[in-house]
Formats: sequence, structure tokens, C-alpha cells
Amino acid sequence: MRVKLIAPARKTERGEDFWGLETLIKHQFKDKGALVAALALPTLAALTPPDVEVILTDENVESIDFDEKVDLVGITFMTPLAPRAYEIADEFRVRGIKVVLGGIHASMLPQEAIQHSDSVVIGEAEETWPQLIRDFAEHKLQKLYQSSNFPDLKNSPTPRWDLLKSKLYGAHHMQVGRGCPYNCDFCSVTAFNGRSYRHKPLENVLKEIQTLQEIDRDKTIFFADDNFLSIPAYSRDLLKLLIRFKIKWWCQASINRLRDDELLELMHESGCEAIFVGFESVTQATLDLLNKGVVNKADEYIQIVEKVNSNRIIVFGSFILGNETEGEDIFEHTVKFITDAGIPLAMINILTPFPGTPLYKRLEKEERILHKDWSKYNLESICFKPKMDLKALEHGRNWVLQQIYSYKALYRRFTKVWANGGVLEDYYSKRRKFLLIFRVLLSKDINRTWFVLKGLWKQRGTSLGLLGWGVNFHDYARKRLKVTLKREQTALTQKSRHFTPLS
Repeated sequence: MRVKLIAPARKTERGEDFWGLETLIKHQFKDKGALVAALALPTLAALTPPDVEVILTDENVESIDFDEKVDLVGITFMTPLAPRAYEIADEFRVRGIKVVLGGIHASMLPQEAIQHSDSVVIGEAEETWPQLIRDFAEHKLQKLYQSSNFPDLKNSPTPRWDLLKSKLYGAHHMQVGRGCPYNCDFCSVTAFNGRSYRHKPLENVLKEIQTLQEIDRDKTIFFADDNFLSIPAYSRDLLKLLIRFKIKWWCQASINRLRDDELLELMHESGCEAIFVGFESVTQATLDLLNKGVVNKADEYIQIVEKVNSNRIIVFGSFILGNETEGEDIFEHTVKFITDAGIPLAMINILTPFPGTPLYKRLEKEERILHKDWSKYNLESICFKPKMDLKALEHGRNWVLQQIYSYKALYRRFTKVWANGGVLEDYYSKRRKFLLIFRVLLSKDINRTWFVLKGLWKQRGTSLGLLGWGVNFHDYARKRLKVTLKREQTALTQKSRHFTPLS
């Protein structure tokens, strides 16, 4: 039996993705490439019985061969990739190949997903996937598979990273635990992974790191956990063990865990370079509305960022615009906070009601969901009726992006990071570093050239890796503005065609 597992990619006509990292990828790889692999693919491959041949295809780094001789196709995806996942599924089914869909979107809307597949896996797959494979082999494939309990991660095997084209990824990707007790209004993690934290045994984690190092010991590791520091006691034990590997790594963590000086010191000592933090809003009223106020205290933000920076770790911030309690002044307040706190990189999202979240259920009940074009549920498009004017929200987000990702603003924040000793392991190989510098020197964009050269000539702590991220997000902000202006111009032109002048 041959099973093909697929991770779909966002189609270019549906716009650039914040995490598409188009500029970084273009300089790192000749053709296709991605920052990290979809973790579900090698995990499912490891759960597949050894007598079954498994083929992994990540559309972000390679094209899909729809005519490949396979018996079963499995596709895992998040909400904005649902339309592409359904297109892929339909193509295989037309060819008479059975298709299984899974992942967070299919789990939240299984009755929708089954319209494009022969079976849907709801929730985590450690217990259900092996049974599905056995059923398929016996011609007994069921419509739905769902475990009665959240799986014990002691039984989760080391992912089959050997089946991926690892040279096409900029960093390694792994996970040590799942679950979250906080149940934020906009987040579907609790619905998918449960409210209790479950961790892999430390010996399993160490084995996974050793496997990744055998593949490429120089790559940074991105831990996919929604809250890497969820259980401080476990985290301390893990961090002490990580020290021996001399790796560089990133993680996500809730801000309440970053008050712990011992944890921060251990994180730095074990190689942590950056923490992705969900600030969400700079106003406490909004945090309380989002059910995030238990974890986030806006008046502590600056102090905690400074504490993290003092341990030579960078804070990568995430913010949400379009909340009920905020007016148009939130754009200026957000920019001011990012500037004052010296946060070098930030993700600026538009509030998005993902299926399965309390937010989605509330807005659907209030009849404020504008559409169900899932490709636009990407944190960058407006999918519901906000209290704020729609154009004001879109233009406000663009304004924030222009302000924080201008070269002048980036350099100001980067110098503060470097002064604190914070650096990012260079994302580029040595050959690509020289290629990037060469391209910058030949660039017609004098502002870009000056930005990079100034950064490279810093006396201490400069990092080409951080400069590369800055250039990437500068390009992203510029493209998002162009997309908005082009769409508005098109709408204006179409409207004028229906205008009949007075005779």
C-alpha cells in the first residue's frame, strides 16, 4: 500500500502570507522553499504501520504529482488553506483515489470536509490514524474517525523527518506538548487540543532533537507548542537538558510565564534567541473582552519585555486589531507601544473568527459573519462586521505596518536590540549571506542598501539574520499596501462604468 500525505500551500492569487517570508525564501533558495515543514506530515508518517509506504508532499516546497500511483491520500490543513485543500482532494477523487482530510479546520467542520473526501479525522490522530489505515486495507474505511480521549504523548513516535526534503527548509520544527487552559475568545487551540497540558517525556524530546541534529545540526529549532513554558517545572527540566546540545531555538510563550527570572536565564543559557508573544492588545479592556486578561496585564508589558531583553532574548510580538472596545486611536497606541518597548518584529493581525472559537459562535449568532470564503480567514482580511468602519480598519492596519516596518523605524528598534546583546542566528548559509550583500549593493533601492550596510557596520552584536527579517517584513508591508490600493482603484473603476453622465 502507498499513502501520500499532503500539506497544501496558499495560492499566489490569494495574496501573500505574513509567514510566507517571500523575500527571505527568495534569497535562501533558488526556487521553492519554506521556513519550516508542516509538522503533521512527518508525525502522521511515523504513526503509519511500517509495512505501508509513505510519501510526503509539502506544496510549499514542491509541486503535487496528481498522477502518482498511490492508494490513499491524506491532507491536513488550517482554515485559510481549506479551499486549496478541497481543490487537491477533488483532483485525486476524480482519479478514483480515496482521500482523507484532517487538521484543525476539518475537525471544526467535519460535515463540510466530508463533501470533499471519503473520510475525516477529527482531532489529534495518534489513536485514530493507525486504525484508519487498517480499516482502509480491509476495505472498511469509515466516514469519521475521532478519539474518545486526547492521546497520551508518551505514545507519540519521533516524526519521520527523514521523509522530508530538509534542505528546502530554513529551520527545524518540533513540538514537546499540546493543550491550553486559557480558552481565549479568538483561539481554537482549546477546542482542538483540550484544556490540559500534555507533554512528551523528556527522553523522547531529546531523541527527537538528536534526530534533527543528525539531519542538520546548524539549523535553528522552532518549537511549535502554543505555550512552550506551560508547566514551569517541566520547562526547567527540559531547558537544563537542552544546554548540552548547544542549539539555537525559538518558541511561543504566554507573557505571564516571562516574569520568571530563573526560566529566562535558563532559556538564554540553553540557546533561546526569540520568543513569540501574543500581546494581542495594548488596552486592558480589550484583553478582558478576549478572555485574555487573566494572562496578560497591559501595564506590565514594558517591564516584561525589558526583562526578556536583559537576558539577550528577542521578543517577537503579535497584536490583534478590530476589537469591539477599540476606536481608531488604537493604531497609534499600538505603534507607540512597539516603538517604546523596542520590539524588533511584530505580527499585526485583524481579528478573525475561526470556526470552533467562542468568537465565531458569538458573531454568527449576531449575524455579523460577512462570508465564509475560508481563504480570507488569514488574519489579514476582514471577515466580520466590526464596530469600526471596515475601511478604517483595513487602512489602519496598513498604516501600522508602514510605521513599524519603515527602514528608519526598524533600525531604531534593532539598535536597541543589539545594545542589549540580542541577536538572531543568521538565517542564511554563508554562500547566501554573500549573495544577499551583493544583491543589496546592486539594489536600486538606496534606502534598503543603506539600512543593511548601517546594520552590518554596527560595532557590536549586529545580526544579518535580523536584518534579513527586517527587509522581508518591509517588503511585506509595502505589498499589502499596494494590494489594498489596487483593489480600491479597481472598485472605483468598476463603479464609474455604471455611471451615466447627465446629458
